[in-house]
Amino acid sequence: MVRSYHGCRGGRAYPGRMRETREYPLGYSEQEQRRLILQSRLVDPLTREVLARAGLRDGMRVLDVGCGVGDVSLLARSLVGPSGSVLGIDRSAESLELARRRAQSSGLRNVAFAQVSLEALDVMGPFDALVGRLILLYLPEPAQVLRRLLGLLRPGGLVVFQEMDMRSARAVPPSVLYARMGSWLCTTFERAGVETQMGSLLHATFIQAGLPAPELHAAGHVAGAEHPELYELLVDTLRSLLPLTEKLGVATAEELQLDTLASRLRAEIAASGGVIHAPSYVGAWAKKSG
Repeated sequence: MVRSYHGCRGGRAYPGRMRETREYPLGYSEQEQRRLILQSRLVDPLTREVLARAGLRDGMRVLDVGCGVGDVSLLARSLVGPSGSVLGIDRSAESLELARRRAQSSGLRNVAFAQVSLEALDVMGPFDALVGRLILLYLPEPAQVLRRLLGLLRPGGLVVFQEMDMRSARAVPPSVLYARMGSWLCTTFERAGVETQMGSLLHATFIQAGLPAPELHAAGHVAGAEHPELYELLVDTLRSLLPLTEKLGVATAEELQLDTLASRLRAEIAASGGVIHAPSYVGAWAKKSG
């Protein structure tokens, strides 16, 4: 049986890895900003369910870690309402500029953004909830960072993170092209020091950070050839990764043929009458002890 994402090996170190890097492997281009917004359209319903189940509610003061262009911050604001507040922090000035414009265009006055490095936290607390989506997988020591972040959270405050488990992706029936895409994505991420199984490691990460064992919830998208957005998101991810994919010797632009990749994959899935399962998103939540 062909495993769709057989290139994933869980982010384990091996010679030649760029494990010490702290660069965001997908970059900060306008194309990547558009990809993040497309990703949000697909993933926000999954994130909303996790935040709601965790107990995010009216009046809470929320810190969104690694907020990017502001999608999770705006989602959290919809749950805490006008009596609550959300602060999104990120190290990218370009992303934060777009996040501020999006909040202003929505008329939201209780969502703010600040350029902050996770290595030098100086954000005023305490917060009622600490949230993040697709952030811990990029950190060399996620449990240590999470432990430091807990200092900004009040006793009994919520910790809610949602991370991807890339190894869960597959096509049914198996697809040769989807398997190749998975290999390109996972191998690039691994060589850049990204933990491709972070969703499955959230349980251990919370405990190592000093939190109770978290509640866990997994969800994902399944699509036939008739629904193009998921295919476009996968190809856009490869597009953002392309400079690093070529630099790390994973594949060339000629091999990827990105301009036709989505249509070729959809044609292959349509011919088989099958579906693709995107990588699953695992949500974890727990309360800081009093």
